Amino acid sequence: MNKILVTGGAGYLGSVLCKKLLDEGHAVKCFDRLYFGVEPVKPLLKNKRFELIPGNILNIGDFSDIFKGVDAVIHLAGIANDPTAELDPQLTHKINYESSVRIARQARKYGIKRFIFASSCSVYGKGLSDIVNEDSPLNPVSVYAESKMNAEREIVALKGDGFHPISLRQATLYGVSPRMRVDLAINLMVLHALLKRKIFIWGGGEQWRPFLHVADAADAFIYCLGLPLSDVSGRIYNLGSTKDNLKIIDLANIVKDTVKGTKLDIIPENPDKRSYRVSCDKIVKELKWKPKKRIEDGIEELMEFFASCKTDALNDPLFYNIKTVQGFVQKPAALGGDPIRADFLPFSLPLLGKEEEGEVIDTLRSGWLTRGPKTARLEEMFKEYIGCKYSICVSSCTAALHLCLAALGIKKGDEVITSPITWPATANVIVHTGATPVFADVDRETLNIDPSSIEKKITSKTKAIIPVHMAGQPCEIDKIRKIAKKHKLYIIEDAAHAIGASYKGKKIGTLSDFACFSFYPIKNMTTIEGGLVVTNNPEWAEKIRVYSLHGVSNDAWKRYDSSFKGTIEVVYPGFKYNMTDVQASLGLHQLPKLDSFIRERKLIVQQYNDAFRELKEISVPKQLREIGNAYHLYIIILDIDRMKITRDEFMDALKKENIGVGLHFRSLHVQQYYKDTFKFKSSSLPNAMYLSERILSLPMYPKMTQYDVDTVIKAVKKLIAYYKK
Repeated sequence: MNKILVTGGAGYLGSVLCKKLLDEGHAVKCFDRLYFGVEPVKPLLKNKRFELIPGNILNIGDFSDIFKGVDAVIHLAGIANDPTAELDPQLTHKINYESSVRIARQARKYGIKRFIFASSCSVYGKGLSDIVNEDSPLNPVSVYAESKMNAEREIVALKGDGFHPISLRQATLYGVSPRMRVDLAINLMVLHALLKRKIFIWGGGEQWRPFLHVADAADAFIYCLGLPLSDVSGRIYNLGSTKDNLKIIDLANIVKDTVKGTKLDIIPENPDKRSYRVSCDKIVKELKWKPKKRIEDGIEELMEFFASCKTDALNDPLFYNIKTVQGFVQKPAALGGDPIRADFLPFSLPLLGKEEEGEVIDTLRSGWLTRGPKTARLEEMFKEYIGCKYSICVSSCTAALHLCLAALGIKKGDEVITSPITWPATANVIVHTGATPVFADVDRETLNIDPSSIEKKITSKTKAIIPVHMAGQPCEIDKIRKIAKKHKLYIIEDAAHAIGASYKGKKIGTLSDFACFSFYPIKNMTTIEGGLVVTNNPEWAEKIRVYSLHGVSNDAWKRYDSSFKGTIEVVYPGFKYNMTDVQASLGLHQLPKLDSFIRERKLIVQQYNDAFRELKEISVPKQLREIGNAYHLYIIILDIDRMKITRDEFMDALKKENIGVGLHFRSLHVQQYYKDTFKFKSSSLPNAMYLSERILSLPMYPKMTQYDVDTVIKAVKKLIAYYKK
């Protein structure tokens, strides 16, 4: 007795094969996605030698134990037939090609000697000669055929080191199976003949096809299990019968003659480009195998099955691969459907190149790792790029904001107005100075702080405003500056999202007292961690520089230079907020790429906007005129009144589809610390509250491929279609 792993063992061929293997005395591990339920193999569950392992071959790495103790693998699993494969070509590629090769490599790794791969005669596509054989050139004309061809080539090439693969290129199957299909030529013709007394023939029916009974196919796989490995190792065989190559029109006439009263309906159009007449002489000559069933016998068998069938075989989705798979594709993965992607798409990834790597290595080898000449170079580059007089690189945007408040002498008893739709750092730094954060409401259309709300929040204690350029779109700075000037307030721009953005032709960083930027890994450019303060005021610039380095008068680079004389002097109670040269090494090459990064982000934004424009269930923030958006985030506003699920459930559902998502942001005025400490009420900021329950961010970054963008769009549309009211 051998233990055989059969992938796709609950499918059309697999359910027949597993029973036959058990009848032959083998033990069977059946690995299957169970698209069609457990019914096809349910009778086998009573057999102690049968083990059913539900799973998806996309995640075969999670099931490595299934290879233990296995003597041979018969790999049937995959997206079957051309229409089903065309539903999602990328997914077909991942399942039929990438996962098939991964399974073969796993089998090889576990020392399994025999591996039988179920390929297809469809790899011949549009046959390039009157009759094709295993030595004929392949000419696939479908996604399905191409995936089978590529998998076969790579699997057969794994031969060696005790691993013996064989590929069986199957003819078009027919016949009765526990997991019945009617989307196969003979099966469908018989069903139409019985129910409609009519057979539909496309393009005149001149296409050639080889045919094989499903029971014969199962017998062939079992037969190959018993052959000497030396006879089959690395071999490819057409599986079928040369005499059972038929033109579709001739096949239809055989069915018509068997099912009395049937007529042919010839349809001139021919969407099917495939036509291949296949020689199966090699398997007969070399392996001494040939099928036993006649097509006429199969037709009689099918007639008997359909006559006794208790379900509507013509309309039952379980009888059609495409209908069943389509149902799983349309059903959210959170509810048991198939995810849009096989692998998880992170919400954001930085795009780093050889230049960054080389610069970091150069820094490491130089021996000077903390703030030094490279940080100074980066500061000069930022001054030129932004057009400001002073720039100070620091450890984070949080540090930058804190330093600005410190330089202004903001203290206990003061108030600072900011947006509640922001990362906690914006308000946290206000608290750290002893001052009180005051939240002004946001504009519901742009998500940016509302200037009219700012004016309402000003008191005699107000000292500064921290507007947040949300998602990369600048605030209405002119209006905010007018308010600040009227009330003699300072402006510290939280431009964490807005490096590279502009307002009325001027770069963000040149329009107010300070601007603070972030270079965290998900930002438009990165220095791993890191931030930047820019200003045009020399006194503030010097104070920030000193504050960022413990409040001492000289930085480390100067202190350890050979020309340095004297001692350090602590002039302020400063912080450890400096950037390092290791971080700056990335920035030296990220900054020159920044504008191209923003252009690539904009292209993704345009695709998303075009794809979602007609969806009533979502909207996007309004784009203001005369601004240059940095396109840091792509935020959608979910109309939860039109949906059956909440925003949080929608986000979870997207993650189940293998799409990373973000929440930018849940309003600070309803979060525990700020609500409890400052007694904020949810109703006090209605727009921020409204958005807090509806916004989420989709992946958008230059490292994304077109496939990544397409799958995000598909996932959003899939969930909207399923969950909308």
